[in-house]
Amino acid sequence: MPAHKVADEVRLASRIHARLLDAFIDLTERELAGLAPGFAEESLTEALEALRAARKSYGTTAGVMVVSNLPLPQASNAA
Repeated sequence: MPAHKVADEVRLASRIHARLLDAFIDLTERELAGLAPGFAEESLTEALEALRAARKSYGTTAGVMVVSNLPLPQASNAA
């Protein structure tokens, strides 16, 4: 198997992993937003840090980087 084929397969797998991690990060952030301070909140915060680190790793391998996990503000047409 040519070397570039393996690299393409690795990049594809990394993009899939990154996409799934993005979705799980979003789900975790939404769950975290509804929690009161305490053990569950601390646990999810730690899990979120691990997910973001994994996402960064897969994103680097795939050549896809997250610019921000924050929602973008609505654009205005006001002149």
